Amino acid sequence: MKLLFVAPRYHTNQVQLIKKLLEKKHDITFHVASIGPTEDHSQLQPVRHKQSKLSVFIEKTFKNGGVNNKYYFPAPHSYWKLFRQLKPDIIIIRDPYKLFSLMAAFYALLANTRIVFYTQEPLIRFRTWKTRLKQKMTIRFFKAAWMTPIVSYDLPQKNGRLKHMYYVPLPVNVTSEDRIFNQIPENGPRIIMIGKYHQERKKHLLFIQALSNLVYKYRFSATIVGECATEQQQANFDFLKQQAAKLKLGSQVEFKQNVPYKKMAELYASHHIFVLPAINEQYGVSVNEALGYGLPVICTDTCGAKFNINNGHNGFVVKSDSVEDLTAALEKMISDYQTLSQMQHQSLQYARENLSADVFYSKFTNLARERFSVLMNIAACIVLLQVFHAF
Repeated sequence: MKLLFVAPRYHTNQVQLIKKLLEKKHDITFHVASIGPTEDHSQLQPVRHKQSKLSVFIEKTFKNGGVNNKYYFPAPHSYWKLFRQLKPDIIIIRDPYKLFSLMAAFYALLANTRIVFYTQEPLIRFRTWKTRLKQKMTIRFFKAAWMTPIVSYDLPQKNGRLKHMYYVPLPVNVTSEDRIFNQIPENGPRIIMIGKYHQERKKHLLFIQALSNLVYKYRFSATIVGECATEQQQANFDFLKQQAAKLKLGSQVEFKQNVPYKKMAELYASHHIFVLPAINEQYGVSVNEALGYGLPVICTDTCGAKFNINNGHNGFVVKSDSVEDLTAALEKMISDYQTLSQMQHQSLQYARENLSADVFYSKFTNLARERFSVLMNIAACIVLLQVFHAF
């Protein structure tokens, strides 16, 4: 089956998803508005088509298109010609209301291509009547399905899930039980945090402050990993290193920058605890990646992936922007190695049952079957053809 993805960029949170689809022998094409510096193109090379002159004009007029180039779209005529040649069976479109997304959706409608919109929002959440109407009309007009990797931020609301909207997890690599890094070294547990250095909302400094509250009571080491490709990111990177030194954490905290995706597995596997202190994190796939390597997770109550954390079982959900809450959660983990070891196994078990590539594929094929009456399993299709041929 031919699948076309249209997105701002080929984010690393889609690598395992693409890997599974390729394993199932689907033909995958990925069209993007931009290409990032730390992306993994070992399995798939995303394609950025030449930007249209009108798109360039709009971008110059409104000036800030952001890192995702929200005003980007290719030349309409040439892209329509390409779309007809490609003839995808299903198109998965990230954020349906961007210009490129809308162009792709209209072309898919004209070409009778089945459309799946993809956003990172809670499946079950409160929606204003305007938002609800907008999404319902979008699904109805494009005869589309809509998927999200987030179940719910809070308790279900009366007008929660929309018809034809589905929960489909972004899959992560799930390591084997015998590869969990259980041995705590002499210098204590290793803690890892991941977040782009230019984003203040990631709360790198808050994490450093929480560590400074514990440095005289417990042994531990920490690693902070982030993208550092701009002047602003470099300035924040240097500032954080200075702050760590001022708080006497120079020997406990290591800073890493621009770590390629293929190197992240080694980093996860060599640590014992994962922390994402970010506020208003739309999703936070690193939370799920950490669980896949058996790391208990500490994240905030404004993190989209928090529904994966069961307090005291596979991690803790703490109050946003609270150094006290973050310090307390860290202390519970680094002060009791036996509990930490139990939480490692429980994290891995949760990931295996809820976040694996097999779980993703099952959910995605269910979406295609329910909304479009499409049988995604190619092997099953071959068997059916053989049966019909026999008759």
